[in-house]
Amino acid sequence: MAVPVPSRTACAPRSVPAGGLRIQRQLGLEAVKAEALGNRLAALLMRVLARTVPRAPELARLLEAWPGDLAADAMTFRLCSGLHALARGGGAAGLEVLYRERGEGAALPDPAALENAVLAALSDHAAMLGAWIAHPTQTNEVARVAGLVAVLMALDARAAMPCEVLELGASAGLNLNFPHYACRIGARTVLAADSPVMLAPEWRGGLPPAHEVAVRRAIGVDLNPLDPARPGDCAQLEAYVWPGEPARSARLAAALALARRHPPRVCVGQAGDWLTRRLAEPQPAGVRRVVFHSMVLQYLDPLERAGIAATLAAAGSRARPECPLVHVGMEWRADRQAVELIVTVWDGGPGSGEARLAAHCHPYGEWIDWHGLG
Repeated sequence: MAVPVPSRTACAPRSVPAGGLRIQRQLGLEAVKAEALGNRLAALLMRVLARTVPRAPELARLLEAWPGDLAADAMTFRLCSGLHALARGGGAAGLEVLYRERGEGAALPDPAALENAVLAALSDHAAMLGAWIAHPTQTNEVARVAGLVAVLMALDARAAMPCEVLELGASAGLNLNFPHYACRIGARTVLAADSPVMLAPEWRGGLPPAHEVAVRRAIGVDLNPLDPARPGDCAQLEAYVWPGEPARSARLAAALALARRHPPRVCVGQAGDWLTRRLAEPQPAGVRRVVFHSMVLQYLDPLERAGIAATLAAAGSRARPECPLVHVGMEWRADRQAVELIVTVWDGGPGSGEARLAAHCHPYGEWIDWHGLG
């Protein structure tokens, strides 16, 4: 006698809050953002997830009980990247249609078929997805570094000097390799013009002054750095690319390949402690010291963020024109409605230590709306 098998729709939690699960609401908000950024495929995935997560009780309970803020902790991104990792590993039949490379204007997958595939993945691979979302994201989007290049060009136009770059939250260190990339700003290409890695954001607003950038040293820190020489680490980074973005995937692959030829230097440690030690090191006269981070602060606790700010202010108070300190941060605004490129320059002169909004940016560096350094 056959035993009836309960349908997946019968696996829903016994009760869902009247306003929906927290992750459902967050997925809805992020779908709107994805649509506004032009990624209809990612928006479709998040809307499908909003419908299916309540029917995958193990994950639904885990996400509903998450102790932190779902937006600040990027839980939507973690969940979507976990699905991508499953699809890349061949462990979720039916999801490959979501991540197949698509030409411009290609039709979206059938929503019903996609919903079935997503629900199967959430239910059958709850343990793997639970383990995946328990860890912070590890993105390394090199296109974001174009904003840093523009800042360095503008600063060098004022006072040319080589720079030393210290990156917080460096992941696999791909941004530290920016001197090896070609960067197109407006109609100009700077740095390594023949590089296989091209950073070419849509440029809006004014242009920074044309000037070459010289990098003396670039070094970073990460709590759990990834290694471009390890296939598993590369696969992890590749899973953090949204569906429907083959250009980003290709750029990441090129940056990883280049990093295997030019291994970046990434230290293991807490960002605040590491920065304190680095800024205590003697700074040679005629070298600009630059602290850079992109989409990192949201993952640090308030105490560490405050400590980093205090460390920068203390080091900035010692800065002089021949030994300037610069802080360049590309981060979400507090209301998470815009990404801002904020620059603070300490050089002992007028305006030293004043933070300036240099640009508004696409979250992954696809466009930069340049305002300048004032």
